[in-house]
Amino acid sequence: MNFLALVQRVHSESLRSTTAPTAVTGGNDKAVRLVNAVADAWTELQSEQDWKWMRASIDAPLIVGQQTYTAAELGISTRFGRWRKEDETYSARLYPAGAPNALWDMEWCDLDSLRQHYIYRTMGQSTPMLWTTDESERFIVGPAPAQAYQLRADYWKEPSMLEANTDEPDLPARFHMLLVWRALKEIAKSDAAPEVLSRAEANYAQIHDKLRFRVVTRAPDEIFSVLRMLQREVFPFNYVIPEQSTNTL
Repeated sequence: MNFLALVQRVHSESLRSTTAPTAVTGGNDKAVRLVNAVADAWTELQSEQDWKWMRASIDAPLIVGQQTYTAAELGISTRFGRWRKEDETYSARLYPAGAPNALWDMEWCDLDSLRQHYIYRTMGQSTPMLWTTDESERFIVGPAPAQAYQLRADYWKEPSMLEANTDEPDLPARFHMLLVWRALKEIAKSDAAPEVLSRAEANYAQIHDKLRFRVVTRAPDEIFSVLRMLQREVFPFNYVIPEQSTNTL
């Protein structure tokens, strides 16, 4: 659904008797409240956590002798937020230009250590083995590359805004109703409509959990053991309501 369709669905679910907005601009005060509620719901959802749909990758050339790169220098022109940090499943990778099968993982290094060894000292050019990011989210490698290499790295996008009628949120389409229910919660509070609020909260919680948690098994007979693990390790309540239940695990 695009921005206008989302607003119109919130209008319908709020049980208003007025005509639904035909545009996201130029409406009366009540229409503006609907528009703002949807726009805010999208902004807030993107800021909740690092969602997979907000992750992107680059495959960009490094310049011989250059250690520090802005996002723009690595080919990212819009919506750059920050570089993805190393974890147990990810690290930035490098390969010689023209030889992608020779890919290797670079090792994460804290900024101060990399600067101490490869920025503040003259170490000469070689094969970059370490990487980090600085205070301005510039990508840094060490030592400086001695030949043409290609960098493969992930980054998180900056949250987008819904502004025009045809703007669409870039989360999977099957979760678009999440924005409707989130916006409707705020509308129901301001309308003092407890029945609408209760319905919005219940539907929001159901879809939100599907968005946050997804476990894939190799075979159907593994599902029961996964459910036992989740019940033991993850779920502190039999029912979790976003913004109301508290998980202190």
